[in-house]
Amino acid sequence: MAQAEKRLGLHMAIAGAAFEDTPRLAREAEERGYSSIWRAEVTGPDAFLTLAAIARETSKAELATGVLPIQIRTPGVMAMSFLTLNEMSQGRAVAGLGVSSPVIVERWHGAAYRKPVTAMRECVTIMRELFATGRSKFQGSIYKCDFRLDFRITQKPPKICLAALNPPMLRLAGEVADGVLLNYSPPEAIPPMIDEIKAGAAKANRPLEDIDIGIYLRMCITEEEAAAVATFKRELAGYAFVEEYNKMFTRYGLDQEFAEVRRLWREGKREDAANAISDASAQRLAAFGPPAAGRKFVESFRATGVNHPVIFPIGPGRTALKDFTATMQALAET
Repeated sequence: MAQAEKRLGLHMAIAGAAFEDTPRLAREAEERGYSSIWRAEVTGPDAFLTLAAIARETSKAELATGVLPIQIRTPGVMAMSFLTLNEMSQGRAVAGLGVSSPVIVERWHGAAYRKPVTAMRECVTIMRELFATGRSKFQGSIYKCDFRLDFRITQKPPKICLAALNPPMLRLAGEVADGVLLNYSPPEAIPPMIDEIKAGAAKANRPLEDIDIGIYLRMCITEEEAAAVATFKRELAGYAFVEEYNKMFTRYGLDQEFAEVRRLWREGKREDAANAISDASAQRLAAFGPPAAGRKFVESFRATGVNHPVIFPIGPGRTALKDFTATMQALAET
């Protein structure tokens, strides 16, 4: 993946929109120059089915999960799904993988959350074998696999991209992945994270230029900036109880604000909890307002070494479709 190539992605999540809006807007995004389309999977819709629908409406953009929790599907099931999407899209699938959180994995899905970095390493090993040969016989500390695929593969294997927040996963991404997806970080935090990726790459004798460095950039191009900021703070407050995110936010000097979020939340003051995050902190992590603000935000990350920013439109539910469309259109070809 050449660092010189200017790439731009778009995350397709539109609160309250009809499902058919997603493929339509993905087609428009591709026509406007977006080189990748991403879909997270948390509480629905299903990422693979959504990307399959988008595959039918597009022809060039990469189609990436952004991201799947690895614990709620086996590596073999994920490999089958990614290879199927890859065949359907003529080689455009990207396996975006993450380790999620104990709340999602254990409480929501009843799966085990153990040794996340080890689990990711083993999962990638199995999926690489299945992508390359259709066969994996593996025994690790988390995963065991003795599995053979039985369908014809005609396309080059899907790329693998790891969601990473903290040094151990950043180094693993540099060592074993084709790309890394960062999240909720200000521009000044990126160079140390890239240093960790570079250290992992050096361990595997890989040049950093071989690794796609992406980040979700949340933004809302809107005249109702205050409403968009308030919506983002409510979203951000939900991460105050996720340990790996709190480690990252502590590095950014946000630990006291997030400690106050947790205190107020436990007292049942949920609206007040979100307001413990200052507007200034929200605006370090996202962009709001006119198109120029969004474009400046994108360029500030490109200047740090990010070569694949992924626009993540956000905004109040009542204007979600309008805000998504305005943000997607304003940031095209940045």
